[in-house]
Amino acid sequence: MQDPQGRKPKSFSAFRSAADEAQTKRESRAAASEGGHMSSTSGRVRHDPDAELPFVVTLTRAEGEPTEHGFGTMREAEAFIKRNTPVPGRTLSALYDRPSSDS
Repeated sequence: MQDPQGRKPKSFSAFRSAADEAQTKRESRAAASEGGHMSSTSGRVRHDPDAELPFVVTLTRAEGEPTEHGFGTMREAEAFIKRNTPVPGRTLSALYDRPSSDS
C-alpha cells in the first residue's frame, strides 16, 4: 500500500536496532556450535523456581566434573541435552521383535 505523499512505507523489524539483530545472530551461531562433539554421557533437568533461569541442566561426563547450565524454558533445556548427549542405540524387544536371521 503506497503512502499518498509518495513516501516508502516503514519496514517492520522485531529488533530495536541493528545491534540487537547482530547480537541475536551471534547467539544463535554460538548455540549451534556448542563444542561440536558429545563429551557428556547423560543429562537431567532440575526446576528451581526461585532462580533467574529456573530450569537447570546437569550434564554428566565420563571424565571430569558434571556441568550445570541454566535455561528459561523446559523446551530449551531439553533441546540442550539432546544436542550434547548421544542418542541411545535402538534395541529390539526380546519378547516380540527378533531379527529375521533368528526365524
